[in-house]
Amino acid sequence: MTSVNSKRVMKGIEVGTNIAIIIVALSAVVFFSKNYLLKSDRSRHLIAAGAKLDAEQINWNNSPKNVVLVLSTTCHFCKESTGFYRELVRECNSRQIRTIAFFPQSLESGRAYLEAEGVSINEVRQAEFKALKVSGTPTILLIDNNGIVQHVWIGKLTAAKEKEVLARVAL
Repeated sequence: MTSVNSKRVMKGIEVGTNIAIIIVALSAVVFFSKNYLLKSDRSRHLIAAGAKLDAEQINWNNSPKNVVLVLSTTCHFCKESTGFYRELVRECNSRQIRTIAFFPQSLESGRAYLEAEGVSINEVRQAEFKALKVSGTPTILLIDNNGIVQHVWIGKLTAAKEKEVLARVAL
């Protein structure tokens, strides 16, 4: 009788172990999918150098270079960067490079925000981040006269990155 009971116990342990292995394997597949496959899929939909920025009714030919700022009136990094944006816009103006700011908020809010911060952008537009393929604010895009993104800078920039932006604009 003990032999039969021990066989049942061993069979139960084997079944339990197999179930545990299956659960661990499925968990690993779910973890890998969520953290690697889906993230890379999302990043493919973000704007990058070489991509065309499809913004409605913008004739990129008006300027050989275009500096696009994607900002939000509620973004504290945008607010902290306004001193740099004033400098960048001055540099663009001296080189006759068009500047365009996109806000997810209304045109009136965007214009009022820039005016309050003393940033004199050539054009202010309203657009959703998803439509621009931008993940967040602030984002700076350097775009050629064909609407092709040459460079992308995301987030609050370090002093070195700010110098890089100014150097790219000056080229």
